[in-house]
Parts: sequence; C-alpha cells; structure tokens
Amino acid sequence: MPDEMQSVEDWELLAQFAQTYRSLSDVFMEQITMHRSQATLLCKLFVHDGLTQSEIAQQLSVQGATVTDMLQRMEESGLVLRRRDPDDNRLVRVYLTDAGREKERFITEQFMKLENAIFADFDESERSALRQFLNRLLRNMNGKR
Repeated sequence: MPDEMQSVEDWELLAQFAQTYRSLSDVFMEQITMHRSQATLLCKLFVHDGLTQSEIAQQLSVQGATVTDMLQRMEESGLVLRRRDPDDNRLVRVYLTDAGREKERFITEQFMKLENAIFADFDESERSALRQFLNRLLRNMNGKR
C-alpha cells in the first residue's frame, strides 16, 4: 500500500491529467464546432445508424427529453433524420444524413490528430498497457471489481 505522500502525489497527477485532458478536449470541441454529446452521437450513429431515441438516451446516459432537444437541433442543422420504424410505428429511428457522415469523418480526422499528438512517443504495448490501467481505474471508480 502506498504511503500518504505517494497517495497525494498520485492524486495530484490524476487531477493534473484530468484538467489537461479537459482543456485539450475543449479546444478539440471548438475545432469541430459541436457540443460533446452531439459529436458522440454522430460517432455512435456512424457505427450503428438507425438507433432509436430511447437507445440513444441509454447510450448517452441522458433523459429522453434531452435527446429530443439535441436531435431537433441536429435535424435543423441537416446532420440527422428521424423516421418512424416501418415495423413498429411507435419507434422513431435516427439516421445520419450525408452531411452528418461528412461531419463524423471530420470529427474522426481531428480526433486522430489529437490522439497521435498525445501518444506520439508511446509504442503499441505502452498504449495497450495504458488502456488496461485506465479500464481498471474506471472499474474501481465505479465500484465494479
């Protein structure tokens, strides 16, 4: 078990990392001119086009009303379309438009530039180890062991 001084240093390092990551993330979001949740949704739809509004709410961990407002803005911007499910008229599915796909590609390109800068001097084994450590930290932080 680490001593008290080491624990303080670890905490400060994690806090500094979180603050720096947040700052870089904010600059990134300014470059792509979108809110974080909208960018996340575009990327999710790129992989799973046609999600329902309730699936989106669940995946983004937000309320249905929040999704409705977000989708309305994104639809007005021409990034997504909402359509009734032909097999179940109660469901509304969300699809990327061509403009939405183009925006998602731009987001991915910008993210790759950021990621390449952050991991410039990491080899693949170090990146893999970092992923494992971060996943363990998240499990511990969420109380799941």
